[in-house]
Amino acid sequence: MEYQLYATCPDEFTDLLAKEIASIGGTGIQIAYRVVYFCASKEVAYKVHLHSRLASRICRVLKEVPAQSPTIIFDKAKRIRFHELFSHKQAISINVFSSNNESKIPNHLIGSKLREAINDCFQHYLKITPNQSSRDATIGITGYLRNKRLMVSVDTSLESLHKRGFRVEGHPAPLKETLAAALLAACEYDGTTNFFDPMCGSGTIVIEAAQIAINRAPLIYRGKGGFGFEYLLDFDSGVWRTIQDRARAAERPAKAGIFASDIDPQFVDITRRTVANAHLEKIVKLEAKDFFNTEKPAEHGLMIANIPYGVRMTEKDVSADFLRAIGDHLKNHFKGWRCGILAPASSPLNEIGLKPHRKVSFLNGAVPVKLIVFDMY
Repeated sequence: MEYQLYATCPDEFTDLLAKEIASIGGTGIQIAYRVVYFCASKEVAYKVHLHSRLASRICRVLKEVPAQSPTIIFDKAKRIRFHELFSHKQAISINVFSSNNESKIPNHLIGSKLREAINDCFQHYLKITPNQSSRDATIGITGYLRNKRLMVSVDTSLESLHKRGFRVEGHPAPLKETLAAALLAACEYDGTTNFFDPMCGSGTIVIEAAQIAINRAPLIYRGKGGFGFEYLLDFDSGVWRTIQDRARAAERPAKAGIFASDIDPQFVDITRRTVANAHLEKIVKLEAKDFFNTEKPAEHGLMIANIPYGVRMTEKDVSADFLRAIGDHLKNHFKGWRCGILAPASSPLNEIGLKPHRKVSFLNGAVPVKLIVFDMY
């Protein structure tokens, strides 16, 4: 059986996500604003959840219904066989989003009609009333309204997929794991070359790089019940166990060095504890060191530096003097390396003084940032 699904992500890396889903086995891929639609068998759908580094959430489409009025939404949505999808005992959360809402129906009213439709379905087919609570919900129903059509889906992720399951709290401005993966993908990192993060902060980028280096599935440490699809009636625990076993068996020794440092020993300690939680302490080499006292740790490799700004510094933007110093240090000490610098887009990035190989725009939280990639010949 083929499912129609979609994966959400920031709009800046839908192209990267589409390629990733295709590499895992998704078909019929279509890109829209902040979403990638695809088709997959149950096995491939499970694999995408386990192996995607870039998706924020994944949902399975149940039905698309007309949405000219609340009455029409209820009448069409109640025909969805919710009782065949999940148990009446499970708590259900309902979230509605809209784009080009020409029908002017408030999202909360649409959500109310979807809950009424679920109730009607269970009462009609099973003569029972489903759980009315949304507290600690394991079933997430999503409605997306666009051009007077409502796409009704079930969230098969449960928690956002950027939550890998090993982060240590304590850093004031952590980078999302999905953004770290997008930075590595934009730099064409495949884990076969040396990697260095000289401003590692909480270690998000270097840990993502280390996982790629050993071919580890990014969500392998989510425990039992960590995904939404595990609570659906058609969940196949045998298929899921096989996919997890294959992922573990596919891990390999790192083919190159993974290095990280930071000027602040506290951040190095946070990274060290997170690395240990991720069982990567034998792979990632860490030290407390000022970037301007570092040398390239190997002859060739990829370096990515998320320059401190905003919460980590008094200035929102990075100063021209600081950027010039970075450019000089790269020219003098990182020949033979590809170097990526992530900084606020409003910073005077031309002051780095190097010809970029590539520029890619992202959002880090609410801050527009730019990844500038240099090949240091």
